[in-house]
Amino acid sequence: HLIMLYERTSALCHAQAQEKNALLPEFEEEVLNKEHDFWAQDVLVHIADVSNPGKPFPICQAWAIRCVEEFWDQGDEEKSLGLPVGMLNDREKVSLPGSQHGFINFLVAPVFIGAARIFQSFVPLADQMVDNLASWRDIWVSEANPSETEIAKRDSDILKLKEQVQAIAELGLERRH
Repeated sequence: HLIMLYERTSALCHAQAQEKNALLPEFEEEVLNKEHDFWAQDVLVHIADVSNPGKPFPICQAWAIRCVEEFWDQGDEEKSLGLPVGMLNDREKVSLPGSQHGFINFLVAPVFIGAARIFQSFVPLADQMVDNLASWRDIWVSEANPSETEIAKRDSDILKLKEQVQAIAELGLERRH
């Protein structure tokens, strides 16, 4: 069910997350249209499913470790059966902090930012997500010894999300006045 939801909404959520100053008509139609009564519930379930980046970092980190360990266990099983190992399932090749950057930046951020545009109560979660992304970046730098170019790319991703969340927060303040 969540895969269907993601396939149905990922492009739309990504497009809305890129729009800083307005609600896209397609997004408004899909989220707010009365014919789509269960869509908002589906989105909230999806947000709950990927919510650990919106929690304080110790909780975020604990859940990330659990999830990645599950992927790695699956990869170990795939290896033992002589099957191709899934992209995120190889404990010898996947960096926990590196995987979290991709997970947050490409999967979680578009959904959190889209939700925050509609529901201002999601802004603190999106803000925490950005802080956690920065924490994962710091761990990645200490563990992976990346190049300055790689660090600059991650820093740019973090700054971009921080600016988007700040713009949404400011827009919410303007709406209240």
